[in-house]
Amino acid sequence: MRLSICLCFLGLLACVSCQSDARKGEAGRADVHVVSKPDVEGKSSERMPMSDVTTRFQFRGKPCEVQVFRTPDETLPRVKDEAGNEYVDNRVNLRIISQGKTLVERSLTKASFASVVDQRFLQHAIFEGLVYDTVTSRGVVFAASVSYPQSDLYVPIRLTLTEGGHVAMETEDLLGTSAEEGE
Repeated sequence: MRLSICLCFLGLLACVSCQSDARKGEAGRADVHVVSKPDVEGKSSERMPMSDVTTRFQFRGKPCEVQVFRTPDETLPRVKDEAGNEYVDNRVNLRIISQGKTLVERSLTKASFASVVDQRFLQHAIFEGLVYDTVTSRGVVFAASVSYPQSDLYVPIRLTLTEGGHVAMETEDLLGTSAEEGE
């Protein structure tokens, strides 16, 4: 038992002395420099998940398909909240196809809604998303949302694409009625 303890101790001593010698260079001086990294909290920008939704509908008797693809866009300016958290804004690509032909193809960001959303709100908001709503006599209707990140504060927008590809936008109040009742 004593012999095994002594052998273990000698092995440990040899191991420590080998490490010490490995760190020494020429002339017995230490060549190893230990640099500690500062403890930096690695905050990264928060992103919404990508979304790819396809919806089929009829428009003027023809079968249509709308594709809405939302992705965080690193090229857009970042948004910071009051706590200093940083968010990546989103881009939505919208495509309407009928009988194999692309009728509408648009790329939208929150800047696309600058005509109906207050500029001060836009500075601190992100483009949350766009979804197909319905078809009316005026065109294909979508619901869009520009919001403060991770909050309940948002501006609901009604976006109507006409047959000619023109876009009409209006904000809706939070009760669900249109700000411009005209249909």
